[in-house]
Amino acid sequence: MKKSMVIVAGAVGAMAVMVHAQDQGRTVVLEDVVVTGTRTEKPLSEAPVRTELIRRVDIENLSALTLADAVEFTSGVRVENNCQNCGFNQMRLLGLDGAYSQILIDGQPLMSSLAAVYGIEQIPTRMIERIEIVKGGGSALYGPGAVAGVVNIISRDPRESGGEVEATYMDVDGAGSVNVSALGGVVSSNGATRFTVFGQMLEQDAYDRDGDGFSDLTERQLEAFGFRLRQSITEEADVVMHYTRTFEDRRGGDRLDLPEFQAEVAESVQATRDVGGLSWSHAPSLKFDYRLTASFALTERDSYYGSGQDPNAFGSSKNPVYVLDSQFNHYLDAHTVSWGAQYQHEKLEDRQPAYNRITDETYDNAGLFVQDDWRFADTINLILGARVDKHSEINDPILSPRMALKWSPDHDVSVRASYAEGFRAPQVFDEDLHITQVGGEGQVIRNDPELEEERSRSYSLGMEWTPELAGGRALFETTLFYTELKNAFALENTDNPATPDFEFTRLNRGGAEVYGAEFNVGYQIPDVFEVVLGYVHQKARYADPDEDFGSRDYFRTPDDYAVLKVTWQNPRLIDVFVGAKYTGPMQVPHYAGFIEEDVLKTTESFLTWDASVSRRIVGLRWTLGVKNITDEYQDDLDQGPERDAGYVYGPRMPRTFYVSAKAEF
Repeated sequence: MKKSMVIVAGAVGAMAVMVHAQDQGRTVVLEDVVVTGTRTEKPLSEAPVRTELIRRVDIENLSALTLADAVEFTSGVRVENNCQNCGFNQMRLLGLDGAYSQILIDGQPLMSSLAAVYGIEQIPTRMIERIEIVKGGGSALYGPGAVAGVVNIISRDPRESGGEVEATYMDVDGAGSVNVSALGGVVSSNGATRFTVFGQMLEQDAYDRDGDGFSDLTERQLEAFGFRLRQSITEEADVVMHYTRTFEDRRGGDRLDLPEFQAEVAESVQATRDVGGLSWSHAPSLKFDYRLTASFALTERDSYYGSGQDPNAFGSSKNPVYVLDSQFNHYLDAHTVSWGAQYQHEKLEDRQPAYNRITDETYDNAGLFVQDDWRFADTINLILGARVDKHSEINDPILSPRMALKWSPDHDVSVRASYAEGFRAPQVFDEDLHITQVGGEGQVIRNDPELEEERSRSYSLGMEWTPELAGGRALFETTLFYTELKNAFALENTDNPATPDFEFTRLNRGGAEVYGAEFNVGYQIPDVFEVVLGYVHQKARYADPDEDFGSRDYFRTPDDYAVLKVTWQNPRLIDVFVGAKYTGPMQVPHYAGFIEEDVLKTTESFLTWDASVSRRIVGLRWTLGVKNITDEYQDDLDQGPERDAGYVYGPRMPRTFYVSAKAEF
């Protein structure tokens, strides 16, 4: 019997490899499978829609504790802190802010507008098997909110019975942080039952960079636990049930040991989030399968956004979301035809009486989609699809077509092109529900009464070459992208000095465009060595200048940014990780309070380095690491109670030392 193992392909982003096992002339393909780009399973190298993959091993190499940490070293993705007081973080894909992206949990849009405010720091990595990222409008089948792309979190299913426990301590430039997590899995002897339970707890002290007594990173406590059960009913059908409960308490400002109303500035949030779902999958024949899913998410929070020892700045929010989703797949020779329907219901109650803001809104969206995945030649794969949505905030249904083409003239060369249309409805988005203190006043965003939906058209064209080289495989990739926005949403300073809050209005600003190029180069020897460098050069501009500062550029959006990842694995010695993030200059508004008048600041560039080493000692896997080795950080932070807490643009974290120990059983 003749057997051999041959490395045949590299993959984009994670550079996962495809292996051919040859057994008596029979070839078996073992490769990472992705689902996000087409809503059907595809080997990563064959996916017509370009997909970035963050595997479990990548999450562990990064020592990532939450989703925000896990995506930071992905090319074309930026995670930024937008508030000194409450630590509001958002994730930008190719220059567009967080509201343009859709975060999915196992393909379901359960991250609502309220949950998205602090959500990327509330999703623990202990529950994540992998993360799939599709940048650009090629993910239009997932519906509204996917203009900039989709981040799909795939939950962990155990392969065998066992578990793991890990503890991490971080020293954040003197402020402490402790994280403890555990996961256990049980698999029945016949593999029909797979049960997973996990828990994670994080405590983080507040961090004051400049010693003015006001936090620059928030004090946080995060607790999460959940379970996932996969039960095979027959060989053709299974049921998946999951539930997760998360609680987070965060507080920023000054006098953190006193009640909020005794502080000069306090932004405080206690949020509870329950997420669950039930899914039925069935394959009656080799020519047909389908999936039916019902999911829910309930986010509740109590908040305080106030200054000057205001006793009335308390608020509360409640945000249930329900999703019904179906998909039917027909396998017809060279065609895979998929179609389905999705219904989403969201109710938002947000009460902030101190700022005279009572939000009580209900949003419904019903969508139908169809897609033909046509492999009409050995080297060409064409996807044609469309989605029709009827949103409660828009009078007429909206058609969103999509197209994706993959051409492989050689086994290590791929050319991909895509086109898609999308929209965002004029509803409450994440930044509306994040009240930043500006000059001692609460920042409030309201929609213009005449606000119309925002439409988008996205194009991309890319080429990937993965030649064999010196016992491994190299990666050379270039992607051009262009997104055109019609009736683009923008914020205008409409502050009325007679009111107790600092007011902005969201309105349609006309046209806008985001365009540029992404470059990735890398090299990998499987399970030994990997290096990947990703660089993005882009422009994000409105057609008309901003009324406050006269700029056409998108704020907080650098023209250039890049990431570098290097990993070396040697089980007999140590595992090594080195990473770098570069952020180029960008324009950031700085509002009066600590300073005398509003200004538009062009920031300096930042380059941060991370490194860690891991080794197994006495049954435990120990990791020692440091983030932001050179302590690059913003040097002109506002100070005191009159500061603009939203004027923060530097790296998310100062220099941070950490140690972790992990046990597996």
